[in-house]
Amino acid sequence: MERHHEGGCEELESFLRLLGKEIKDLDDADEETYDLYAQDLPSSDLGIIDPKTTKLQLTVAGRELTIHQSPGILSSARAGGTTGAVTWRITPLFATWISSASNPLSTHLNLFNHHNNSPSSSSFSPTTTSTTTVIELGAGTSAIVGLLLAPRVGRYVLTDQAYVSKLVERNIHENWSSVVQQQAPFVGSGGGGQGGKGKKGGGGGGGGKGSKKASTSSTTGEEGPGERLVFRALDWEQDTPTSSLAQPVAASFDLVVACDCIYNEALVDPFVTTCVDICKLRGSSSTSDNGGRPTVVVVAQVLRTSDVFEAWIKRFVQDFRCWRVPDDLMIDGLKSEGGGGGTSGFVVHVGVLREGN
Repeated sequence: MERHHEGGCEELESFLRLLGKEIKDLDDADEETYDLYAQDLPSSDLGIIDPKTTKLQLTVAGRELTIHQSPGILSSARAGGTTGAVTWRITPLFATWISSASNPLSTHLNLFNHHNNSPSSSSFSPTTTSTTTVIELGAGTSAIVGLLLAPRVGRYVLTDQAYVSKLVERNIHENWSSVVQQQAPFVGSGGGGQGGKGKKGGGGGGGGKGSKKASTSSTTGEEGPGERLVFRALDWEQDTPTSSLAQPVAASFDLVVACDCIYNEALVDPFVTTCVDICKLRGSSSTSDNGGRPTVVVVAQVLRTSDVFEAWIKRFVQDFRCWRVPDDLMIDGLKSEGGGGGTSGFVVHVGVLREGN
């Protein structure tokens, strides 16, 4: 058995043991694909909550949210993809699960600041500073996961191509007061700079048009989250993540989150490479963020075509130790056994970068 994460990383090992069987290699990846797709999956649809409306009224983890989206962009012929323009069914479920006080990322890794709130509490009021840093890849326009988690962490960075930035900012500003009763103590100051350095043409933004800083708020307190919740343009095919994404709170990330953003095989390698680059920031950091504990990657997916999933998991296990989150750690809407012999059609995996990468 490989030895990993010595020196203050006992919490991580305890967390990984909780997840059960590791998906270690390509044979295990084949078995995982077979096991998931041998289930009675729900009738296939794209999984969009409502592809026609420009405004959704949602209740997520007890919070009333108004989420703006763009069916027009979704149906456009925009180069580089349009799927981030609308809200997908898995997102509210994933946000509810990951922000719960009973989530193992909170109970075993202590990543999120829950204080004395019960797991079923529909409101919370953070009173101390958390230094946890989280980055979400392919966040889209809704900002739902970030809205639920940002009050519990030190810094949450939403990333996607630059075209989603205006709707992201609108959704954050219009919903911030709904998800936090009292603004948590502000951590740090300053803009945070560019999201990444361009791989092509020196640019750092979405779509290869150069890096564009897009902070969701320049204020703190009731007006907005300040540097606690920000958007940065990051294109997996164009940009390399840098430590500036995590600043001013840290120089690297504790957690990488991705929710339903791998929908064709062409995205698989750029996505995994971006995950690797982010995880390597911890090893290259001049400071020992979180005691040097490795970055954890959490990937939530809708089980659509087996070819895309198989391509992803076979590529992912090359660079990451990988586990599927078992049903006993999930909320009902995300469990594999959805009742009636069927399944939810959703799955969540956890990864930790392999040593030597």
